[in-house]
Amino acid sequence: MKLPSEWRVRVEEYVRPLHTELDGVETFSRVGRLEERLLDLSRGVEHDEALLELLVLFHGVVDRLGSLADGGRWQLFLRGLGVAPTEVKRLRAGLERFASQPRRVEEALLHDATLLDRSGVEAVISQILAAGRKRLPLDRALAQLDAGPEPDRFRSARGRRLAAVRYSAAQAWLEDLSLRLAAERDQAD
Repeated sequence: MKLPSEWRVRVEEYVRPLHTELDGVETFSRVGRLEERLLDLSRGVEHDEALLELLVLFHGVVDRLGSLADGGRWQLFLRGLGVAPTEVKRLRAGLERFASQPRRVEEALLHDATLLDRSGVEAVISQILAAGRKRLPLDRALAQLDAGPEPDRFRSARGRRLAAVRYSAAQAWLEDLSLRLAAERDQAD
């Protein structure tokens, strides 16, 4: 069962403000990117679509939700929507463990999607932009760049294959970038 559209609207209204960083950068667009990745990763995999959708919507803002314990505001919001108590427990458990120890298929799918979001050339460029916002010196920024999570950290075979391609491309790009910067500096001397 897919999440009912009226639930989706209400959950988005609830979480959208929480997807804003302290520096004012809005990160809700990441939800859409993850959902696109999940369409690919979940193809042919039996899973609870509504649970996965809720996991994606809430995953990046857990620390801003307040208490996830019974009777907390977050739980009251979900119950007000009509989410069954057993589903709230599954969602809470999934949010607590998807990043480090996913157990359910939905958690593993989100685990892989979030890791893919942090891998590849696009992720490296995002790291460069973040370093620029922090006004880090070039050498320090370059030293912090990485190609993303290693492919063996992914739970699914499809995730590992996609990660291997992205990781390899990002590694090659970073090596080329380092060589070109070193060549430019040598020319300046």
